[in-house]
Amino acid sequence: MNTIATDLDGTIYLQSRIIPGVRDSIISAKKNNLDFIFITNNSSETPQTVKNRLEKILSIQIPVRNIVTPLIVLKKYLNNKNENIYVHGSSKLKNYVSNLSVITKNIKDAGIILIGRKDHFTTDEVEIISNAFNDGKNVFALNKDLTFPINEHEFKDGNGAIVKEIENLIGCEIKSFGKPDRFYSSYLNDNFSNIRYVIGDRVDTDILLAKELNAKSFLVKSSIKNHLNEDIADFKFSTFSECISFIIKNF
Repeated sequence: MNTIATDLDGTIYLQSRIIPGVRDSIISAKKNNLDFIFITNNSSETPQTVKNRLEKILSIQIPVRNIVTPLIVLKKYLNNKNENIYVHGSSKLKNYVSNLSVITKNIKDAGIILIGRKDHFTTDEVEIISNAFNDGKNVFALNKDLTFPINEHEFKDGNGAIVKEIENLIGCEIKSFGKPDRFYSSYLNDNFSNIRYVIGDRVDTDILLAKELNAKSFLVKSSIKNHLNEDIADFKFSTFSECISFIIKNF
């Protein structure tokens, strides 16, 4: 059975509103011996929460293991590690990480610094994390998305906004647990077989991830403004449903 890895927000739903045709397309794909994993860079919700939302809007049962978020990738990375972690992020993120390792409020006591999204960040926070990196601390981002959609026409700064500021100060790239970076693609390769297709609305995450997985890439039309050349994608369609129809007919 071949597997389709599909992005969520902007691809199959937008702010929890299902995009027309998605449910019927998933049912049709399953009837044609295609399986799905659901890939996202959303780090503000647990995989179980994402699963519950998907099942509610799709009326389809989904195994929680088929939901892959940066939090799951982080969990694998921290397995058998005994490190204090300083978390820059929301209280929800801190609660999740506290179940995996010891959280410290003092960045100087941390072995790992984890950058998650906050609604607002300050130049002081950027400098503190940058200084810690220069002092030899291990700094990771949950993802490096510059923006995320709040509706069809509006966007908020994503986690990548603060990461970019820090990278400018330290003069090098920060590793991330999100798409399309190596931790994420390695997790997919280690835990799923036969990922043949990747569908998403972002070139910098979904399409580049497909390249890492050696999978066919499908870019769907979205309100997202892609900063990389959309021609990198193997195929471009207006909707998720058109991608599924093409895969069923041609592969």
